[in-house]
Amino acid sequence: MLRSARDGSEHDESAEYVVRCECGYEVRGPIGTIVPALQDHGHEAHNMQVTREKVLAMAQPA
Repeated sequence: MLRSARDGSEHDESAEYVVRCECGYEVRGPIGTIVPALQDHGHEAHNMQVTREKVLAMAQPA
């Protein structure tokens, strides 16, 4: 299923994506996996709140 992000891009909920944090942390998987993983990482490692929209903006096809 394709979902439109606020930036106008579309993300396939079942496709695999990769996101790399500036600190070197990397997560791969479908959107449903990487969003909560990056939100947890941002909070625990950087004391930041990361929105779903921010994750989607950073996600690249794996």
